[in-house]
Amino acid sequence: MIVKKRLVLNFTGYEGLHPGAVRGRHMQAVADFDRLWHARTQATPMVAEDGGCGSMQLMTEGADWKTEVEFCQFGTADIFDDYAKRSTLSRLSTGLRAFLDILFTGTLWRYAVTSWRFILFFLWPFGLTLTLVGLAALIAVIPLILGLGTLHFTWSLPLAVAAGAILMRWPGKKFFLSYLLDDWSAAYDRIHRGNSKLNARRHEFADFLTRKLRETDADEVVIVGHSLGTVPAVEAIADISRQSPELLEKQPVSLLAIGSCLLMIAFHPKAGNLREDVRTVMENTSVLWAEFQALTDIIHFYDSNPAQALAITPKNPPVISRIRFKNVHNESRYKRAKGNFFKMHLLFLKGAQKRNSYDFGMFLHGPFALRGLVTTHKEKAAPLDEEGRLGYTPLARGVGEYYRYTGK
Repeated sequence: MIVKKRLVLNFTGYEGLHPGAVRGRHMQAVADFDRLWHARTQATPMVAEDGGCGSMQLMTEGADWKTEVEFCQFGTADIFDDYAKRSTLSRLSTGLRAFLDILFTGTLWRYAVTSWRFILFFLWPFGLTLTLVGLAALIAVIPLILGLGTLHFTWSLPLAVAAGAILMRWPGKKFFLSYLLDDWSAAYDRIHRGNSKLNARRHEFADFLTRKLRETDADEVVIVGHSLGTVPAVEAIADISRQSPELLEKQPVSLLAIGSCLLMIAFHPKAGNLREDVRTVMENTSVLWAEFQALTDIIHFYDSNPAQALAITPKNPPVISRIRFKNVHNESRYKRAKGNFFKMHLLFLKGAQKRNSYDFGMFLHGPFALRGLVTTHKEKAAPLDEEGRLGYTPLARGVGEYYRYTGK
C-alpha cells in the first residue's frame, strides 16, 4: 500500500530533550533519509502542546511519490528535569534504593535469564557508585591508616564528604552516574507509582493520543516507543483499547518498539498493571507490534520476545527483527558510538546511511506502510530503485493498480 499521509506518535525514553530539541534530532535523521533516497523534506516548527507534548508537520517528496506526516512528540523531559535538580545525596540514595529493590525482588534474575547484556547496563551505575563511595571512605579513615589520633577525624570526615561530592560530579558526570541513578529512580517510581506527575502524565498521554486518532485521516498510524518510551506507549494504547477501541480500527496502527526497555519495568513483581496493559495490546487489539533489537546495544533486551517473556499468547505475535548497526550506519558514525553505550542506544533514532531493512526515516517518512516493510519485505531494503523511484512490487500496490518504475 502506498502511504500518502501518516500520523506518527513518538514516545521517547528517559532523556532530557524537550519537544523542540527532539525536532532538531529528528531533522538530522530526516536529512540522512533524504540523502539516501534522493528525497526532499520540509518541516514546520514544533508546536508545544499540553502534557509535555508537541507536534509538527512534514512533507517528503521522492522522485515519483509524496508523503505527508504529522509527527507528535510524547515526552516527560519536564518531569525528568525535576530528578536532575535534586541534591547529590538524594540522587544517590534513591538510586541505591532502586538497585536494592531490583536485587531483592528477583527482578535482576529475570533480567539475567532474558538478556544478559542488560545486566551490564544495570550494574554500571551501582558498581561505579560503590567505587566512588569506597574512595571517599578511604579518605575518611586516613587517620587510622597513619596511626593518628581520633581528633584528626575532624578534618578527614569533612574531606571525605567533599571528595565524594566531587567524585559524583567528575568522573561521575563523565560516566553518566547521576543521570543513570535518576533513570533507575524514575523506574522505581513507575513501578511503585510513587511520582504523582508521572501518574498524571499517563492520562494526559492517553487523552492526547485519543484526540489525535479521532481527528486524523491518515492512511496509517505509527506509534514509536524508543527505550523506556515503550512503556508509556503501551499504556496509552491499552487505555484507548479499553475506552475507545474503534479508534484502533479506523486505519492500520503499528507499534514500532526500538531498543525497548519495556521488560525493565514489566519484570518487577509490582508491575502487574503494565503486564496487563501489554496483554491487552497483544490479545485485544489488531495493533502490529514491530520490534527491532541490536546486538551491540546493551540498554535493551536483545534476543528477547516480550510475549514469551511475559507468558502472553498474543492475537498477533510481535514481529521481532534483530539488526547490526554496522549494516545501517557508515563506519565513522558506528565507530564513534562503539565507545559510548548511550550513543549506541541512540543509533536507533538516527537515519540509515546504508540501504537495509532497518530504516528509521523510511518507516516514518517513506511511501510504504510499516506493516508491509516488516512483514512482506522483512530483512530487505525498501523497494525503491537507485533514484528513489517506486518499484513494481506488492508493497507499491495502489488502489487497483501497481506503480511501475518511472520511464518504463
